[in-house]
Amino acid sequence: MITLRPAETKDIEILWTLQKEAFLPLWERYHDAGNPYLRGPEDIRTRLFSPQYHCFCILDDAQIIGGILYATMTNEIEREYYLQRLFIAPERQNQGIGRKAIALCEHELADATLFSVEFPQDLEKNRTCYTKAGFKDTGRRVKTEEGIVLARFEKRIIHPCSGT
Repeated sequence: MITLRPAETKDIEILWTLQKEAFLPLWERYHDAGNPYLRGPEDIRTRLFSPQYHCFCILDDAQIIGGILYATMTNEIEREYYLQRLFIAPERQNQGIGRKAIALCEHELADATLFSVEFPQDLEKNRTCYTKAGFKDTGRRVKTEEGIVLARFEKRIIHPCSGT
């Protein structure tokens, strides 16, 4: 059974190892300087202790099989959570775990009015996961310094009591 729990200091090494394993294929494909494969455990530690970030362990029973990280992007109008990083152990990918983790995060971040994510537009598995999780393609594309074209997807949340 897939569950979430907030990440703790004791989880940093395992999250870092899983992150490296999950992002290695993307590093080999794009060789982009911002790839999480290149980041050390300090990167996770910094985000874990920053009030801007929400870091969760993805668990199957009691075993950590991945992580999910949202950044808070709030202004006067929106309570936006940007899905900065989602990674699953390679042997557990393509089983719907990412989609389940996204849904669980939506309950954890219940004050959201908008969830957003950007990913290389040519990654069909990512497109499928986010679409199945309810995200819509905004049509917006951003080209990185490395020449990777990122697609932006969003999921707007309507809160019945507030109308937003």
